[in-house]
Amino acid sequence: MSVGVTGTLASLIVGTSYEAIPPKVVGVAKDVILDGVGVTLAGSREPLASPIIEYIQEMGGTPQCSVAGWGSKSSPLMAAFANGVFCHALDFEVMWHPATHPTSPTLPALLAMAEVRGSSGREVIEALVAGFEVQARLRLASGSVPVLFHPPGVVGPLGSAAACARLLGLDVERTRMALGMAASRAGSLAANIGSMTKSTHCGNAARMGLEAALLAEKGFTANEDVIEAYQGFAECFMAPDRDLEAVVRGFGDPYRMVEPGLAFKKYPCQYGTHRGVDAALELRRKHHLRPQEIEDVQIRVPPMDYVVRPFPATGLEGKFSFQYTVAAALLDGQVVIESFTDGRRFAPDMEELLPRIRVVQDPAIPANFEGMWTEVTVRTSGGRELAERCDRPRGIWGSPLSHDELLAKFRNCAGRVLFRPEVDRCAKLLEGLERLPDVRGLMDLVRARVPPGRPEVR
Repeated sequence: MSVGVTGTLASLIVGTSYEAIPPKVVGVAKDVILDGVGVTLAGSREPLASPIIEYIQEMGGTPQCSVAGWGSKSSPLMAAFANGVFCHALDFEVMWHPATHPTSPTLPALLAMAEVRGSSGREVIEALVAGFEVQARLRLASGSVPVLFHPPGVVGPLGSAAACARLLGLDVERTRMALGMAASRAGSLAANIGSMTKSTHCGNAARMGLEAALLAEKGFTANEDVIEAYQGFAECFMAPDRDLEAVVRGFGDPYRMVEPGLAFKKYPCQYGTHRGVDAALELRRKHHLRPQEIEDVQIRVPPMDYVVRPFPATGLEGKFSFQYTVAAALLDGQVVIESFTDGRRFAPDMEELLPRIRVVQDPAIPANFEGMWTEVTVRTSGGRELAERCDRPRGIWGSPLSHDELLAKFRNCAGRVLFRPEVDRCAKLLEGLERLPDVRGLMDLVRARVPPGRPEVR
């Protein structure tokens, strides 16, 4: 068997060990898992959850793995799919540069498999770190890929396969096979951003990566060099200016979870909108701005056509609108989960303000999450012109949220499903995850004994 990029990557995955992972990386991984479990629980109360639950119940399968928030179990693949969808449903999970959402393709698959195998918290952390690094390196190597695919649907299946292969203890050869199968599951169209289907990109990545690892464990085969092969992953999903060796060069030295680091989201919406939200909130605070004073609004942003949505058709689509997110911030003084309901989207004050918001796409502003900035300018009925610019929102790599802030976010999200004592117990288990000998007790809590279809339950 030849040793190229795919073979080297498989060796690096197999060689990932908890003992060799730096303590800072372990800490970030634990924060990721805390954040991921919280947003998954909250996502299980979104409108898309009911059809997902009906679907997986109709599919049947041995009920081995917990489905977050619904008091039920399903097969490993169906649980990974459902929890992956829930994890991404709010667009509230961590973001990265180059852009992708690495949690929803990996964590749901890992927790499903860990529940079946009785894996320890350390084993989950170890596997998550490997799966994250694979996704980061694939994105880093990809070059100037146009926004045609939603990245978690492309690199997510390989990240999930890598993480699950590590958890299952596959050797190098079988890890290569898992990567080969997962690569054939890659794909997701950016056209579905703003719809329920976007979350299935992540759910499918989790499910297909887990499936690939399980089939590889049983001896199923794939192209052993799938990344660099003719008509392989790189040729199909990377740009002509790709740097293929970046997939393995510097793998884990340092881990990209800490360098450059992750962005933990403060608001449940597309990450490009966060700067506008921060600028609008600062305008409100600094100038004691009242909604009834606002005459018109201008938002200066980089060229990002898919986030220029002046009149979102639903609250969900509002998550991907510069205009709507700024409007919510100016009107309400906050942007929260409830900001993206259809009721808020079509409220009279929102309907009145949206036509008075103009977006200017400035080609001088970098169109990426690392270099972009946003400026919001408000003209008031009293003749004032107020402007605020945001370059780097809190929570971005280099400006992290504190652990207390992440814990507060977890409590808010988990409290939408669990009762307070269960929220406290779940948080305690997650904060001491590396000491947990078996994650099944944690998953009993995540499953939640709350009547399905009761999103109002606390």
